[in-house]
Amino acid sequence: MSAYPYTMQPIPYELSVEEQREAQLALWKAGNVISTKVWAILAAISLAAVVGIFLVDGYSTAFFWVILVIVAGYLGVRLYGLEWYVKREMAKQPIQPLSGFKIGVQPQGIIMVQRMGNQEGRGTIDWKSFTEWRENDQFIYMFFSVKGQNGTQIIPKRMAGQKLPVDTIRKHLTEVLGAAKTN
Repeated sequence: MSAYPYTMQPIPYELSVEEQREAQLALWKAGNVISTKVWAILAAISLAAVVGIFLVDGYSTAFFWVILVIVAGYLGVRLYGLEWYVKREMAKQPIQPLSGFKIGVQPQGIIMVQRMGNQEGRGTIDWKSFTEWRENDQFIYMFFSVKGQNGTQIIPKRMAGQKLPVDTIRKHLTEVLGAAKTN
């Protein structure tokens, strides 16, 4: 961590198409978690089907085998099929690499700078405008609402090597929103 916990000048913010897709997929995976309640229901159904197979004789056990196949199919689709589908659909969406932006961290919030021709556009997202944040090994996701518009800012943690004070971002988000939801 640098001696000064904020950026003196905004630093280049670039996000490749691969990084964007990776960040989006990680965010989707965080929301596609099977709840404890669903696991308990599946376990109870599976247990009942196994008990039924051992207690019932003849062709009647086919019903219990079908139940086990349905549970296995549900888990297969939920754990692997949806991810495959999401990846396929994401690959269809055109994404441009993010470049030409600069980002900075200040006591009042995140500063974004974009050059458009000879002009420079500047914007600030105040810390109090953030509504939620998540974190995984590679990214910090910050969800915000400004003037009725919702958005997401993705900060690659690799930018700490470019002197972006990631710890300061964490500190301010924790002060405003509490601990991060983990991906």
